[in-house]
Amino acid sequence: MKRLRGAFVTGVLVLIPLIATLKIIVWFVDAVDMTTRSYLFTTFLPFDFKGLGILLALAIILVTGALTQNYIGKSLIAFFDSLVKRIPLGGGIYTAIKKFLDTIFNPKNDKFKGVVLVRFPSEGLYSIGFRTGTPDNKIAKKTSVPVVNVFVPCTPNPTSGFYLLVEEKNLIPLDISVQEAFKIVISMGIVTSEEADQA
Repeated sequence: MKRLRGAFVTGVLVLIPLIATLKIIVWFVDAVDMTTRSYLFTTFLPFDFKGLGILLALAIILVTGALTQNYIGKSLIAFFDSLVKRIPLGGGIYTAIKKFLDTIFNPKNDKFKGVVLVRFPSEGLYSIGFRTGTPDNKIAKKTSVPVVNVFVPCTPNPTSGFYLLVEEKNLIPLDISVQEAFKIVISMGIVTSEEADQA
């Protein structure tokens, strides 16, 4: 009986993560496929099939990436960036998302100044946070003590979170990279820093 129960538990531990991963991949592929097809009006094309949206999305990503490899492409991207950044509200969202993705995909970037522990959301509780430099001067001069910017991401979706102004003395520096910290946050603490470093 114990052997049967052990086999069952092992089967669950093997299959559930695998099935969940496949489900998420299928959901993502379907979502990108449907979204791309709806935005690009594929009904005007002489052909249409399931998966066309994914192919079109990959083609657009590759073409956009290729364009940025030369002077003209870089100039066009810079011009587009400047236009989007001028849009009220939308420009701020665009800039924030771009900086966030740049931090995740570019380990050499220095947008995040380091990983820290911060007492949040209340005394006695700690959250992983990322230093993002010093606050805007118009904000900093309103505080009675010097503060620094800290971004505390939500888990398992680190694209949202909390922007905090914290005294330097209340931060506990962590000796792990930004990428390792994000993997820990995304995994809800299941992945350790050693595992994140090896991934």
